[in-house]
Amino acid sequence: MATVHILSQYIWPDAAPTGWYAEQLAIRLGELGCRVRLIGGKGAYRELQRAQPDVAITHLDHWRGRRGNLLETFVEYASVTRAFENYIIGEVGAGDVVIVTSAPPNTVRLAHSIERRGARSVYWLQDYYPELIRGLRDYPVMLRRSFRRLWDRKLARWDSVVKIAANLGGPESNSSVIRLWPTLQFDQTIAPEPRTALYSGNLGYGHHVGLLVEACEKLRDDGFRISIRADGPGVRRLPGWLKAEPLIGNSEEFREALLRHKVHLVAAHPGITQAVFPSKIWNSLAAHRRIICTGF
Repeated sequence: MATVHILSQYIWPDAAPTGWYAEQLAIRLGELGCRVRLIGGKGAYRELQRAQPDVAITHLDHWRGRRGNLLETFVEYASVTRAFENYIIGEVGAGDVVIVTSAPPNTVRLAHSIERRGARSVYWLQDYYPELIRGLRDYPVMLRRSFRRLWDRKLARWDSVVKIAANLGGPESNSSVIRLWPTLQFDQTIAPEPRTALYSGNLGYGHHVGLLVEACEKLRDDGFRISIRADGPGVRRLPGWLKAEPLIGNSEEFREALLRHKVHLVAAHPGITQAVFPSKIWNSLAAHRRIICTGF
């Protein structure tokens, strides 16, 4: 039987969204009778206590940098990608399927290594980096076009590119859109507390902090109590009155927080509309809570 290999930088016990979705995909494919292996690194992005998934997991060794240090982040990207390439060369066989997430972004170059093994390559595009890095620094248009052409040529080498939303950049010839899903089940009833709002998740380079703050100011003026449970560089740019706290580290507490708050905030960036689509929106929809979106 052919094996489905799912490669993502962070996997269980880490709870980076890319890894969490890869984990749930692996579980579902296993339930459908596929032989699945979930492959990741040993770095740490985000803690969230939850049970170990019933799927074969392999953690590859690589150099690990400090989150928030851009130079060390890029070095770790390169190290993880080399570890993935070595895994493909040593473990992937003819007829297998290799699904690779866009974490880390360097994995976009791995299509050739998968092809040489006689396997089918699927790139799971959750972040389109030629646009995403504009949140860090909006580089010149000519350079951006060149970077996009380079990235799109690499994406075109994959047998299939799966985008999580139609707004993401990249070539259309080999791509399809398969949207994400709620990572949590909301089978319990918890009435939301009146005039409460929650922002939970990353606040990074793909989010416009100023527009999020403006929405929070309006809610504050309407008498809402606002809870910010976030990580990422954007947290340092929040005003003190928002009192940002660390992310919730337990899946049950996270579920309860989503249900307890009447309004959920979802942030994007109006200047980089082809870069990302916020995965947190699916849990908010599943919880049947009012959603206020900023930066779309």
